[in-house]
Amino acid sequence: MAAEIKVAVASNSLGKSAAGHTIHRKLQGAKAHGFDGVELAFECLDAHASTFASSQSRKDRLCAAAKDIYEIASSLGLELIALNPFGAYDGLRDPRDVDVRLQEAELWCQLCQIMHIGIFQICTALYGVDESKITNDPRVIAENMRKLGHLAQRYGLRVAYEAPSWGIHNNTWQQVQRILELVDLPNVGHCLDTFHIASREAGNPFNSKAPIRPNGLQSLQASLDELKRNVNPTNIVYFQLSDAMVADPKQTGYPRQDLAQPPFMTQSRNCRIYPCEEKHGGCLPVVDVAKAVFGLGYSGWVSMEVFHTDMWEPRTS
Repeated sequence: MAAEIKVAVASNSLGKSAAGHTIHRKLQGAKAHGFDGVELAFECLDAHASTFASSQSRKDRLCAAAKDIYEIASSLGLELIALNPFGAYDGLRDPRDVDVRLQEAELWCQLCQIMHIGIFQICTALYGVDESKITNDPRVIAENMRKLGHLAQRYGLRVAYEAPSWGIHNNTWQQVQRILELVDLPNVGHCLDTFHIASREAGNPFNSKAPIRPNGLQSLQASLDELKRNVNPTNIVYFQLSDAMVADPKQTGYPRQDLAQPPFMTQSRNCRIYPCEEKHGGCLPVVDVAKAVFGLGYSGWVSMEVFHTDMWEPRTS
């Protein structure tokens, strides 16, 4: 009998900490709306840690916050499933930079242990990283990821490796698949996301009249056919679901404006919505992606991960 699929929601999809949405309220919201678990964004953990005594070290504040978050989640019957997104790591050239980031990664592993979290999520190198410090050499990336995988093994964690659609060097599941084959560790696998796959293959993020690129659906179908042939469902650590609306290239009224960021990043930060959400209406063929992944026989955690300007509506109570 197949394992029962459980549904989670990302903590920063329940309101931004910077807008006054506390992690306690967000966990209560997740419970009230019937979710089984929560993927915890580090920014939410960090915001909660900032409420602890400033006389404590950063590590002590984070550990105290992690303990508190775990206790409230447990009291609500919620499972904390992942800590994310670790970044600025996979393509680092300099071993000294690698070591510095691995020290931070070990702290994340310890925080996962406190919160009984089983998944450490990392994304490929993204906009904002100093590109002179990273390489697109898959052998270097794989060696870095292997080091992270071995570290995670010591803490009983699985590493979920994701390619956001605006990744600098790696922005497709196929590129991650090649890295994973080189890493060849049982605890390092995919984090697949309907938004990233659909937008990369088919999306036209700033075009409201034609939100799907010419031949985009054919390109997506070819990618999904390849997914069916090459990805073992046991190598999917977890699966994230979201759709998106078309983005405003001028970023008018967006809370975090950066006109230099890649178009898919603008769309992701401001316009990602829940799949089949009627209020806004999505433009991406994300249901096709979901059907392909579930068609593989995947039966792990499914998490709703959305980022919309609505999450910035302030809360003071």
